[in-house]
Amino acid sequence: MKQGKGCRLLCCLFAALTVLGGCSSQEEKDLDRYIVLMYTNKVYQEIECYLPEMKYLYGENDPESGRMYGFGVPGPMLLTQSVEEMKEQVGACLDMAEKENIPVYFQVDDVNNYTTQFGGNAEVKFYEDPEMCEWIAFPKEGESYGGEMQYGELPQYWFNWGNWRKAKAFPNLASDKLKNYVVQQLKEGVLEPLASRLKQWEKEGREYLLAGLCLGWETHIPDYSDDNPLLKIDKNSPPYHGREMYGWEMAPYGYSALYSLGYDQERLDKEAGEQGISADELRKELLYQVIHDYSELLCKTAWEAGIPREKIFTHTVSYASYCGVENTFTPPIWCAVNDYSIPGYTMSPVTCRYDLKAMKEQIAAADPDMQWFANAEGYAAGVNEEADADAYFQELFDNGAIVVTAFGYADPPTRYFTFKRTPEFGYNIAVNKWLAGEK
Repeated sequence: MKQGKGCRLLCCLFAALTVLGGCSSQEEKDLDRYIVLMYTNKVYQEIECYLPEMKYLYGENDPESGRMYGFGVPGPMLLTQSVEEMKEQVGACLDMAEKENIPVYFQVDDVNNYTTQFGGNAEVKFYEDPEMCEWIAFPKEGESYGGEMQYGELPQYWFNWGNWRKAKAFPNLASDKLKNYVVQQLKEGVLEPLASRLKQWEKEGREYLLAGLCLGWETHIPDYSDDNPLLKIDKNSPPYHGREMYGWEMAPYGYSALYSLGYDQERLDKEAGEQGISADELRKELLYQVIHDYSELLCKTAWEAGIPREKIFTHTVSYASYCGVENTFTPPIWCAVNDYSIPGYTMSPVTCRYDLKAMKEQIAAADPDMQWFANAEGYAAGVNEEADADAYFQELFDNGAIVVTAFGYADPPTRYFTFKRTPEFGYNIAVNKWLAGEK
């Protein structure tokens, strides 16, 4: 790792540690902080026209202040884009950051493979290989994947972003074949151009132009069962996107991951009995570790490529800290904590409630030295008034947030995407106050 401003978080580690473990919570560190405006579902080519508008709203960034605003982009999409498509996107966004002096934040997507609008020429179509996809059961004798003979097809991945959609399959996060492919995609399509540019920026004293690299997008394993009260599938009115969701899809996924780990139902039952817990409890614990390890693999890959730890973020949801409900859809807070990144979460007083005190306590339980976190996905919804936004920024930044994001920075406003691109909008007023050091 390189020393200097871009690596200030890590300076206390090298004397005592060979693996990153975080700095002492007693030691103050001079880190750049960012508010990132995220152009949800905007192809990156459209973003350039908005950057001058951001300068109109927020002025010129002052890197010396340690407080900056940045622009965020969805992608690259590791499972759907080709290496060439990803390199083009990364390069274009880095050029925009340089030209406008506005830091860039990449929301690199490895789970919610919901779109090919940035390019769909990935060399491997993971959804064509059952080994790389999730199942809702262990395979029976004669089956090449769980549920093959009974259902005749893989379960699809259903998600609700304002309305129900589906993708062809959900990736098996424990599959060596899938992990090797995703790491290759990440290295060649994202990290090679990014690390090269960051090295150049470090020489020029402009490494602040990278606001962050978020690896994962609410990394999880689907659970559409009745045991997941947070998803609330109505079986009498099933989700529809091209077809209705099958009843057999309304189940917990993850059996392909378990199979990749060497489990079948007999072994799962046996080990659960030995531990004095139910097979369902053991299933969840094993899959929590899969979620953690997959995130850690991507972050370690980025760290080894030369991206500083304080610029690498995981991303799960914060809801377990608020409601206490843990399942593979809303995994425990510790799943986002590893030695190569800052833990990141979706955090919103409206769309994804959180208990910051509980969240910080659970982060500390996983890594006592980790004092930082990222609001990897946030919104103006619920904090669109100036006073509310002031309090929101103060709460997050005063408690260790490095990045606070605002998704939905586009017209027309909706229930969740309430962001207005006007100087009078309360959130924008609060952003300017924070940039000026008033809060």
